[in-house]
Amino acid sequence: MVKTLSSKDAAKVSGSTQEPLDAATMGTIYFDEMSTKIAEPSFKEGRTALNPAMAIATLNMVRLSRHQRASLQSQLYRQIRELVISRKLIPGIRLPSTRDLVTQLGVSRNTIVNAIDQLVSEGYLNSRVGSGVYVADLKTRAWKAGAEPARSVSNLEPPRISPQAGRISSLRIAPLYPSSKVRPFRPCQPALDLFPIRNWNRARSHALSLQLRELLGEGEPAGSSRLRRTLSTYLREARGVRCSAEQIIITAGTQQALSLIASTLLEAGDRAWIENPGYLGARAALMAGGARLTAVPIDAEGLTIAAGQKQPPRLIYCTPSRQFPLGTTMSLSRRLALLDVALSTKAWIIEDDYDSEFRYVDRPLPSLQGLTANPHVIYAGSFSKVLFPSLRLGYLVLPENLVEVFRKAKEIHDAGCSTIDQATAAVFIQEGFFSAHVRRMRKVYRERLEVFLDEAKKHTAGWLTFGDVEAGMDVTGWLHPGADDARVSAQLADAGVHAPPLSAYSLTDCDPGLVFGFTAFSPTQLRSAMRTVAESITHM
Repeated sequence: MVKTLSSKDAAKVSGSTQEPLDAATMGTIYFDEMSTKIAEPSFKEGRTALNPAMAIATLNMVRLSRHQRASLQSQLYRQIRELVISRKLIPGIRLPSTRDLVTQLGVSRNTIVNAIDQLVSEGYLNSRVGSGVYVADLKTRAWKAGAEPARSVSNLEPPRISPQAGRISSLRIAPLYPSSKVRPFRPCQPALDLFPIRNWNRARSHALSLQLRELLGEGEPAGSSRLRRTLSTYLREARGVRCSAEQIIITAGTQQALSLIASTLLEAGDRAWIENPGYLGARAALMAGGARLTAVPIDAEGLTIAAGQKQPPRLIYCTPSRQFPLGTTMSLSRRLALLDVALSTKAWIIEDDYDSEFRYVDRPLPSLQGLTANPHVIYAGSFSKVLFPSLRLGYLVLPENLVEVFRKAKEIHDAGCSTIDQATAAVFIQEGFFSAHVRRMRKVYRERLEVFLDEAKKHTAGWLTFGDVEAGMDVTGWLHPGADDARVSAQLADAGVHAPPLSAYSLTDCDPGLVFGFTAFSPTQLRSAMRTVAESITHM
């Protein structure tokens, strides 16, 4: 016979008047009259310890819902776990039998058994053969009765973090957008709807058929030898880069490449030149590496070297083929002058060639790295803009004396990129799919650029000024002097248009402007979004 035992009666049975059992938090407790042994009262950590043979918690505080995304088993597991951790289920209490819980909770026995088995395996419950399942006594200081109650996250003391973590806590690698959905005119976005996914899948299937066992195992930290050989051929022919396969390191995109450079070549306090305005990801990587930044302005020929010469650099970051976000192409005389600075100061030049494939006037210009045999130029590239962003494959072409140290740095950082993605990219290039896609996108993007500029002239003349655009995936529109580009950008965002302000990319005061991407959006989308821009600006 089993009868209900109230919290007051429970205190009497235990012999304690110090603290009765809390039936409201434990659930109803039952006293088993069949038990012939009653334990002596015990006061441990300020609570009454119960004889496992005496007390049974009914778990009537557990609530399961079939309308949640989480399975019933997961819900039951999490709720019992929380009750154990919070000590609402006191150590030593026996859980009801699975048969009773089936009736009480209205779920299958397998659901209950699987949840309890997981809790037993993780140490929250103890299972005793022939006796039942009991709440474990967690010997963790933070869970002891009488300990300081848990504080909310907002009241916790600041964690002790490294100086590097302190430097990066406020950095961003892209402007802050209202949503993750790509809307017109977000910059640097490829036309994903036109990506040849069938050819990509064909390349993947072919790669797997050739090297299945190798691709399922661990890869080389420096990257697939096949991809590096393929890239070296492509870069020599298409970009004029001086390199061998051994000089190439495959990275998880340009951002990792920049972080590897900063962590390998910079010491805290080293001076780094950076374009202003410029790429936020480069700024973040260099600052994370401890660099002191010199913001070097951009003129019609590119990086204004004379502006930075009072502060000799350890490292120089630049985008000579097409400066981001202004779109300037660095002149030959300026490139040669930059190489002279690197030689005289023993500085490293990072050439970020992020979207050089998309040039709409004449052929793509050769790389800065290929101009001379200068041992101080590090060439960085990526597939993210040309193919699709989630691929997360980039590369570095290193001077020969840096190869080994970067191989080791890459190995320590993440041991290598996806072998299957690397093999797929190699076949994609070798079979001609890559060059065909680039040619097609160059034509599509040129047509979209023409639509964008025509619509801008039609709807925003007098408000926005656009210069000549010869290459790239975005264009800068200049506002009237004195305009607040951040306020204009925010108002456009409220209207559903993403055009980040030029000031977001600048370390110093700059002329006001907005950065417009056009490559990811159809002519219809471009026309509609430009009308929205015109309506928003004219109502300011």
